[in-house]
Order: sequence, then C-alpha cells, then structure tokens
Amino acid sequence: MSAVTAQISVVIPAYNAESTIREAVDSVLAQNHDGCEIWVIDDASQDATCEVLKATYGDRDDVHLVLRDVNAGPATARNIGIQSANGPWIAFLDGDDAWLPNRLSVQLALAGVNPSVDLWCSKTLRMQSGGAMAPASADADFRHVTQDEFLFHNPVATSTVLARTDVLRAVGGFDEQFVGPEDYDFWMRVASRNSIALIDEALSLYRYVPGSLSMDDRTFLPQVLKVLEKALAPDGALANQASLRDVAMGNQYWNASWMAFNRGARGRALRYWCKAYQLDHRSERVRSRPWFALLYRYCLGRPIQEGEMESMGEGR
Repeated sequence: MSAVTAQISVVIPAYNAESTIREAVDSVLAQNHDGCEIWVIDDASQDATCEVLKATYGDRDDVHLVLRDVNAGPATARNIGIQSANGPWIAFLDGDDAWLPNRLSVQLALAGVNPSVDLWCSKTLRMQSGGAMAPASADADFRHVTQDEFLFHNPVATSTVLARTDVLRAVGGFDEQFVGPEDYDFWMRVASRNSIALIDEALSLYRYVPGSLSMDDRTFLPQVLKVLEKALAPDGALANQASLRDVAMGNQYWNASWMAFNRGARGRALRYWCKAYQLDHRSERVRSRPWFALLYRYCLGRPIQEGEMESMGEGR
C-alpha cells in the first residue's frame, strides 16, 4: 500500500513486545478493509521486538518500522506516528492489544454517514474472554462522548480510536511529560474542541496485565493527578469544571486504593481510602458510593476482581 493510496495510517507503539507484536500487526492486516499503512514505533525495546518485526514484515511496503535509540514512552512514540502518517485517518493500536476483523469497516461505515464526528472509539473485550463481534455496518449503536465525562474517567480506549489526522495534529499531540495516563490527557483535549463518538460494541481486544503502568498505584496515581491539575487549570480542557476539583481528585484516590489493595499494600490502600473519603464523600455525585463496604473488604483481605469495582462506584 503506497502512501498516496493509504486511507488509514495505523500507529502502533511497541516496547519489549516480542511476544505480542506479531498478533497486533496481524490483526491489522486481517481487517476486512483495505487501504492501511502501518507505522510501528519500537521505543528502544530491550528484547527481540525489532528482530520479530523485520523477520515477519521486512518485505512489506505497507509496514513501516521506526527504531528509537532511547526509550521515551508511548506518548513520544505515538507522536512520531502521528507526524509520519500519510492517510486522512489515524487508527491506534498498542503493541500488546489486537483488533477484531471488522474494527475499521464498522468505524468507517459510521464515519461515512456521520461526517461531523472527528473521533470514533468503541468498547473492548479482554483477550480470551470470548464474546460476539459488532456487526460490520453503519447500524451499530453509538453515543456522543461529552467533555464532562473526563472529569471522572477516560471513556476513550486508545486501541479503539479512529480519528481524523488533521484533528489530532491541530490538538498538538500527546503530552510527553505523562507516562501512563498520557492518553487521558490527550483525549480530553480532543473532546474540548471536537466531536467524539463511542460505539456500543467491542471492536478491539485488550490484554490485561496486572503489573502494567495503569495498574500500579505508585506510578499511575501521581501522573493522573497531574493530568487533572492540568485539565482543571484556568486554560485547561476542564476549566469550566474547576469547582469539582476535589471530587475528581477523590475519585482517583478511590481507584488507587483498590489498585494498592490488590497489590498487597493494605496500608497504602487504607491511606488512599481516607484521602478519597476526605475529598469527595459529601459530593452528590458519589454519595451513594459504598465507602464502608469497600473498607470492610479491605479488612477481610479478600482481593477485588477486575470489573467488580464498577458495581461499587469505580470511575476510572
């Protein structure tokens, strides 16, 4: 696929992904839509990611490999992909995730009849979880994502995003100071200026990794609090929600408390719980949150399963 004919530029950041990168790239090549170029940015991997890519796709002109000498994180890698893209649309995929075969055809069909939407995303399925694929048509249900939603969580899964290239470049790319919630910051900035739609079907598969950056409270919490501080500043994407700062911050401490507890750090979990309670337990938005049910679980020492926090008011 030449740069001239590429309709979609697929951006895949990869770091130490030798065991997963082939599955990710193959899921793009297996799409029931032609017209993609693929940009894999190897962010100075220490394993055989580069060798796997060269051996498997080295003779293809639609798979481009960018090698970095210094590991700078996914924000930098994705920005390189955004700037390298030749297509009018950019689709994102992480190096340890994969797409269902109709991912692009569903999104492009919807984009064709909804030209005012600048970014499409969807629900996800956990790998090996099974589940039905979304219908490959423009009839899939979707809803518009409001900017206010970002106050409490990130509704946009990066490996499901299809967005207009000029829109992403106009927003300024991912903020490279963040590692972990860099996508949270970016999508809320996109939402402050453009239309986002969330498809009510799973079109991508994600790999749940307990020790990942987004599941480690010690690294993720400081970063996500900085993202919210930036967004709630007078010139930030959520400046009009500044009065709800404590509620938003308290929600992140709530999330971090169960992250810490599931990592076996009960003391840290309790400290986060106390901070969350101090910040937002009086808010109308979270008054129904089962504060003491969670505390009781901590005392029992029984780990909280993935997805269980949704029924307890979790809002990541």
